[in-house]
Amino acid sequence: MKALLILAVCWYAQDLAQILMTQTFLAPEIFAVGLLNLATRSREPDSFWPWLIAAFCGGLLTDLRWIGVPGLCGALYTAAVLAARWLWYEVPSDGRKMIPYLIINGALCMVLSPPRLLFWDASVTSGRIMTILNAQWLLTGVAVLAASLTRRYSYDEEL
Repeated sequence: MKALLILAVCWYAQDLAQILMTQTFLAPEIFAVGLLNLATRSREPDSFWPWLIAAFCGGLLTDLRWIGVPGLCGALYTAAVLAARWLWYEVPSDGRKMIPYLIINGALCMVLSPPRLLFWDASVTSGRIMTILNAQWLLTGVAVLAASLTRRYSYDEEL
């Protein structure tokens, strides 16, 4: 229950950030960072269904709120959860530290951004695609770093 509350707060924070950016930039992937953080904390590698459902529902809400292509973000978030859990549990348990977490989650969050730009208004993105992506990647990188530091210093294995 605590994890679902954290995901709801992350989704609302990302939604608020997107409202404040008003079609200028993409909001940082706060929901994806929170989702991947929580999905890789589970003690049981086989219990991934709740995270897949949360990923799809959060992505579907994002799609219905912003993009207009129902299922795009839901599919991206679900694929990211599957990839993150697979990669995270391939790392030996004594090697599951901050650096692998940063690499896995940072790379997955960077991959989530470009498909969302395909369905944005062409007048907004014309000539500015790399600026929009770089701004979002920078802000998402800060969120991933903050999540990894939180994970390192207050490691609660399962929320």
